[in-house]
Amino acid sequence: MDRARKDLDACQELADIIELRLDLIEDFDLPALLKLAGKPCIVTNRCKMDGGQFSGPEEKRVDILRKAIDLGVDYIDIETSTPGPLLKSILENKGTAKAILSHHDFTRTPDDLNPLYDLMCQLPADVLKIITYATDINDNLMLFRLLARAKKDEKQLIAFCMGEKGEVSRILTVQQGGWLTFGSLETGKESAPGQIPARILKHIYRVNELKLESKVYGVIGDPVSKSMGYLIHNKAFQAAGLPHVYVPLLVQNVTRFFNAFEPYLGGLSVTMPHKEAIMKSMNRIDPAAERIGAVNTVVPDGNGWAGYNTDYSGALKALEPHGPLKDKNVLIIGAGGTAKAIGQGVVDQGAILTLTYNRNKEKAQALADQLQCKLISIRDVDQAAVDILINCSPSGMAPNVNDTPFPARLMKPGMVVFDSVYNPMETRLLKDAQSAGCTTVSGVELFVHQAAGQFELWTGQPAPVDLMRQVVEEKLSPQE
Repeated sequence: MDRARKDLDACQELADIIELRLDLIEDFDLPALLKLAGKPCIVTNRCKMDGGQFSGPEEKRVDILRKAIDLGVDYIDIETSTPGPLLKSILENKGTAKAILSHHDFTRTPDDLNPLYDLMCQLPADVLKIITYATDINDNLMLFRLLARAKKDEKQLIAFCMGEKGEVSRILTVQQGGWLTFGSLETGKESAPGQIPARILKHIYRVNELKLESKVYGVIGDPVSKSMGYLIHNKAFQAAGLPHVYVPLLVQNVTRFFNAFEPYLGGLSVTMPHKEAIMKSMNRIDPAAERIGAVNTVVPDGNGWAGYNTDYSGALKALEPHGPLKDKNVLIIGAGGTAKAIGQGVVDQGAILTLTYNRNKEKAQALADQLQCKLISIRDVDQAAVDILINCSPSGMAPNVNDTPFPARLMKPGMVVFDSVYNPMETRLLKDAQSAGCTTVSGVELFVHQAAGQFELWTGQPAPVDLMRQVVEEKLSPQE
């Protein structure tokens, strides 16, 4: 009860409605909780079969809901699994309270939810609640379609998917016609899998402000849980006065996802491992992205979908303040996707490029052949002429912050050292470079400029670059 009192106080600035999960509050004092809440409340007392903690007889569980009705609670939540006579007695004797009739499936999302919805519509509930578990990103669309049907039927419906693959429907359910969405008070206080902190739902995703005409953008990848895109783009949309939203999308089969989700999308960021696979779904590919062989940005262009690569343009933007690249000796460490995009960019600008390889010479040689540049072993970097050093390997990335891909003894004043790693913001490579009198470019600059390029392709407006940089730096700063 002490913890519940503190939590109710913390809810005040976030919640429109507060759910009191009595099965999770030991020795609860319901009149005191209702008095302290100061907002409309949903009283829920869930048994273990439905994902709760109440372990007594069903009669006792339902009696607690009856007491809530007698106390004048705004809403009670009762499950379809409740024995028929008990369920009927609550729904037909609910006083001034409104009844939310809920159904949870913690293992999957059925292919057809309409029969369940039809059955639930026959009971005298005020709000229906159908929650399933997403085993695939496309499961969310089942709930979106059900919400569209409920809207036509003028039925109040709460519907979304649980689990990491269901996060998108938790964010978009109200936009799609859902009655409400649930947020946790903070990370670690989730009452169901995939629940998002209410502060993020309200202030980052702006779920209360989303309209059907709000455009939906997102990042597709596997994994996407570490992506900062949702922070940087949602803040940018907000600053620009745009009603759009950007969401994480955990996608495994990119073609299947795109074919199904396409009507809902305003544009996409694409991260590993889908930068090549997404190209098959594009109607047009920007020439630079075509040369690189990878797309990280998807944009509608009036005749379908176009693919771009803003890692390419973002790297050039990050290097721009440090002079022209033509005839400069550029050494790139790494031969992966980032090296491919940045390497193409510097070659297109007339730089003299040298690539390095560590273990996989064959892969690096293929990229060197593509870029028509020299390839050397990482062990031979002391023999390379270097005006600009670019790290495109993961060396130095958290948690391996003491690693560096290049010997400090080879750094000379006047060199430009650019690290694509942005976490930590100041890698050991950059610290060594500063000590040697080099000019340094942080991976934050690449991350911010590639995101700014995406924003501008999607919206046609200048990106709030300084704000985007501030968001990234605040997220990555040690006190965070």
